[in-house]
Amino acid sequence: MSRRRWLAEYAATRTSLRSALILCLLAGLILAAPAAAQLCEGASSITRLGGANRFSAPVEDQESLQALFVSQREDILSLLAEANWSGDPDDLFAAVAAWRGVTSTTFDPGQRVQWMFFRERGQTPTLGTNLCWAGGEAFAAWEIRFNSNGRWYSMIVPESCGNLALLAEQPLPKVTLDLDIGGLSCSDRTFDFQSSCADGESAVTVRMPDGGERSAASGSVSFPFTAEGDYTVTATCSAMSSRGDRLEDSVSRTIAVGCPSCSVTAAPAEVDLGESSTLTVAPNAGHGAEVSRVLLDGRPLASPYTREMTHDGADAFTHTVTVETSTGQSAQCSTGMKVAPTVTISIEPDRVLVRQTAVVTVAPENGNGAPVTVALDGQPLDQPYQREVVHATDGEFTHTATVENAGGSNEASATMKVDRRWTLMPTLSLLSGDDVHISVLGPDTRDRLKACVDGVGVGLAAEYRLSYPVGFMFGANTINCEVDWWLHPGGRTGYAGADIEMKKFFVGLNFHLTRPGSRVDWWLGPVIAQLDYSSPSLVPTGMDGASVDAVYRPEWPGETVLGANMGLKIPFKTDCPVGLYLGAFWFDSSMKAKSSEIRGDDGALAPAFELRKTPVYVHAGISIEF
Repeated sequence: MSRRRWLAEYAATRTSLRSALILCLLAGLILAAPAAAQLCEGASSITRLGGANRFSAPVEDQESLQALFVSQREDILSLLAEANWSGDPDDLFAAVAAWRGVTSTTFDPGQRVQWMFFRERGQTPTLGTNLCWAGGEAFAAWEIRFNSNGRWYSMIVPESCGNLALLAEQPLPKVTLDLDIGGLSCSDRTFDFQSSCADGESAVTVRMPDGGERSAASGSVSFPFTAEGDYTVTATCSAMSSRGDRLEDSVSRTIAVGCPSCSVTAAPAEVDLGESSTLTVAPNAGHGAEVSRVLLDGRPLASPYTREMTHDGADAFTHTVTVETSTGQSAQCSTGMKVAPTVTISIEPDRVLVRQTAVVTVAPENGNGAPVTVALDGQPLDQPYQREVVHATDGEFTHTATVENAGGSNEASATMKVDRRWTLMPTLSLLSGDDVHISVLGPDTRDRLKACVDGVGVGLAAEYRLSYPVGFMFGANTINCEVDWWLHPGGRTGYAGADIEMKKFFVGLNFHLTRPGSRVDWWLGPVIAQLDYSSPSLVPTGMDGASVDAVYRPEWPGETVLGANMGLKIPFKTDCPVGLYLGAFWFDSSMKAKSSEIRGDDGALAPAFELRKTPVYVHAGISIEF
């Protein structure tokens, strides 16, 4: 059987005797004076200590008091059980043995005790309750103050008799403090705690990372914070005992306050469609926490927290990062990434003549992105993104297309060449052709006629380009050539020569055989010409210088002939409007002459005849484009 159980049973057996014993003890006491009796109203008065009912011999020093609790241990334990004392006897004995909380005091008349130990006739330990000191003066005593089982106790032992008595007791203040990391809110920048104080007054302080302290309320509190770090919350519950002791219970808890954060960058932040950017995330778990997970646009992102990002469409995109920590907190950050649409431009044809139409086609590419706006040379361009362009002057012209949406803009350019339509060609001309032989003019007259076969002159031609392959050409030439006549009448020989002028007016089409932009321009084409000749007067002279007695005045009327034209021009330098011109004309000519009287020795007349010739004109000069 345990000691406590034995003491409890022992106390129960003696409960019925307590009232009778107290009456017997009090019967031997001297009645208090009327004043003391008035102070002790409602309690049993004690006017004398010591004598036959003392608990032990006097305890006048520390050694005797400590000896009392050693020698009388069993009786003290028994009486404590009888008094139903809620404390732990070991705490009482330990306080006395360690001389902790033991002081010397005086007990004044009128003071009361809840119970006191006695010995009946110095032998049997007994217990008196609700007692009051009604003696004439205070008595010296030892006071023992200690805590046990959550209560504060004050007991006294009078020096004169060793009667242990319970002077006062009260509950100890009790504090609770609940500080959980789950109450941390990084959005509100607060952390929560809950404290309570029983049987006392509460006080709560928060020690911040910088060492400063702030007061807080008790109960449920959301404490605001600015800086991250360790916050220590101390909750204190305090009270003053009836004997002036400060009773206190204090609990401290520390919380590591840290909020996650992050930053994300896109490098480069602006790209063209089809290009990629590198997203780099810098997560920060905050003080006292670790990064548990990083999400980029809802997808897990592993260390080193980078990802290549490519978009199928052109637009402005936002990428969001979520950082989660081991403390259950999360933070978000985001960055913008712009994907600009691309554009291509083409001109068909890219080389035209002045005032000739070309078509500019713009092809924007935005993938699956947002709609785009397109402009050509600063002017809005609608679908199908084409525009005709015409230039009134020659030169190189650059057309620029711009495409734009929220993701940015891009532009592309194309250059077209505009060439001149007109070419002026002043030339020097050389004429060559066939000799024509006339066998018989009369019965005994033979001769040979060479008519305007060789000659030089000048000319001027112009070409207007209808298109690159086809040009319209016109112009005129004048050539001075010689007519030679060898006459053989009657066995004699005579010669006559004269200069004539041949004029040529022509028009034709040129079919150019070189591509646009080639340095050498070469062409072929048909021509139609009007040929006009002047009429000479031929009087042959013999070997001796005498007239042969013959006169020939041929009249060649103008004729319209067909022919062919070939030419080329080479600019003196690239894109120079002036160059070298070389060309040739070929005609099928028939110089028909009327009959004319030719008087020779035989007196015969010359018949009408026709000179068939195929003259070739060779030209050399310069070409001037305008």
